[in-house]
Amino acid sequence: MLVLIYSLLLFSLAFIFHIVLWKIRLPKRQTKVLLQIFFSTLMIGVLPLISISFLIQGFDNLIPMKLPEYLHICLIFISLTLSYMITYSALEADSPTLVMVMTIEKAGQEGLDKKEFDSILNDDLLIKPRIRDLITDKMAYMDGEKYKLTSKGVLFARIFIFYRRLLNAPKGG
Repeated sequence: MLVLIYSLLLFSLAFIFHIVLWKIRLPKRQTKVLLQIFFSTLMIGVLPLISISFLIQGFDNLIPMKLPEYLHICLIFISLTLSYMITYSALEADSPTLVMVMTIEKAGQEGLDKKEFDSILNDDLLIKPRIRDLITDKMAYMDGEKYKLTSKGVLFARIFIFYRRLLNAPKGG
């Protein structure tokens, strides 16, 4: 139970720091800053506890005392952090599917005319913001009039290509 409490406490502290920082100023590279916040919180939270547990014995009901407990804290914290990163990326920018569904829902019972749908949901709304994000995150860059992937972008693409092949998923979206 102590492992779970410390894991949740550290995650909550990182989350609160993230919220406060976002209220002050929204970072340009949000995912990178989030990872820095969460993993710094983990290190700042766990390392002093490990030191204290070696110096002070007999408080095993208040402080984790064994290395496996700290490994479990780290594992739970990292699992929560990565789960949050996936959720956050969905909140950071509206997915094209979500934008489409919300646009059609706003039209109500009458529905949305196809021409109006096409004029509202264009590349400026659906594609260009994603391309700007790729450039901001240094996964792509402009070379004259062409978009090209950086080594980070190639690695990112290969991960998804591998995963799609693993699942035998067809090409496309």
